[in-house]
Amino acid sequence: MKTYKVVEFLRREAHLKDAKKQVLIPAKHQPSQIHIVYTMTNVAVCGGAKIILEHANNIVKYGHRITIVSHFKKPTWFPINKKVNYIQVPLELELAAGIPPCDVIVATYWREVYECIAREIAPVVYFEQGAEHLFAWENISPRLKNYIYKQFQLVPFIYTVSKGAAAEIMKLFDRKSTIINNAIDHSVFYHDTSKQDEQNRDFTVMMIGSENLEFKRISDIKDALSILTDLGYTYSLFWVSPDEPTVPLGSAFVNPEQKQIGNLLRQSDVLVCASLYESFSLPVLEAMACGCSVITTQNKGVVEYAVDGQNCLLVEMNDPEDIAEKIIKLYENTRLRNQLVAEGLKTASRFTWDWITPQIINYYGKISRFKPVTWESAYPDDVREEISRA
Repeated sequence: MKTYKVVEFLRREAHLKDAKKQVLIPAKHQPSQIHIVYTMTNVAVCGGAKIILEHANNIVKYGHRITIVSHFKKPTWFPINKKVNYIQVPLELELAAGIPPCDVIVATYWREVYECIAREIAPVVYFEQGAEHLFAWENISPRLKNYIYKQFQLVPFIYTVSKGAAAEIMKLFDRKSTIINNAIDHSVFYHDTSKQDEQNRDFTVMMIGSENLEFKRISDIKDALSILTDLGYTYSLFWVSPDEPTVPLGSAFVNPEQKQIGNLLRQSDVLVCASLYESFSLPVLEAMACGCSVITTQNKGVVEYAVDGQNCLLVEMNDPEDIAEKIIKLYENTRLRNQLVAEGLKTASRFTWDWITPQIINYYGKISRFKPVTWESAYPDDVREEISRA
């Protein structure tokens, strides 16, 4: 797989050398039912993949068509609506080769942008959910920076999930982007008001993320919990991770179903997020919806809705001592914890798919009014032949 990825990158890089921006013209007919294709480079358990699948499930409810194109098998960790068409493309083919005729193509990772444009099927929009290339640009090699920068310049439309992500896109790539927030599934992440707190259970801390993803800073949370142990505090820990922890701690749940994550959050007193960056922190919002208090770093995504001392407690990045101090504060102050929970429930109630999905559909609808200028339509036969020989 590693060799394949290297070969794939070299092929893409060569393909991108003489790439041109996608040029669009008004389409003659405006479809009443939009067919939207999402290209997915990753279908493993993660917040970014979950949001794309949420898009798919919710858009088809409004009578529009969704096709997901991926190199990987249809994921089973997330329930996908039967109306969503899923196409698995053989690894030996570029992912965009699987794109069927449609009205809008959504590239969900920067490396797919020009491959989608080159198919000349429909307008391409890039859906940016944020990662190292957006929030840790200094860590990217010069060669890869050039590759990513060009992808951002080629695509006619970009949208993202938060003001923080949009600001980074403008700063790094000089491109404006439309902001459409994420939402959560309130049938999975909800507050169980009928359930009374168990008086005899331990104070429960929850963390979500892989220790292999450095930016999640799971190690900082572990260090903070060690401080609590040294000070004599007793607690339980729920750890949800997409992969098996190297050194297990507390009760570990690997790749649990969404419903189980919701149940764990409802059983927890506090969720701790130590991330160095997030574009829009889903676990924090899901915790708020489940009536779990929150401690989080002030990353660019969470500030879209998090307010220190109102619906959460904010901590400094790379600071286990600060995390420990804030956990102890909530451990000892039930009244404060209940205040944060009450405000968190109000915050989470604003982010519903019933509110967000029409915004996404309206955005795609505007894009579907265009069609790409194709190689055939741009030049007469003799000109195309001359260009091909050049």
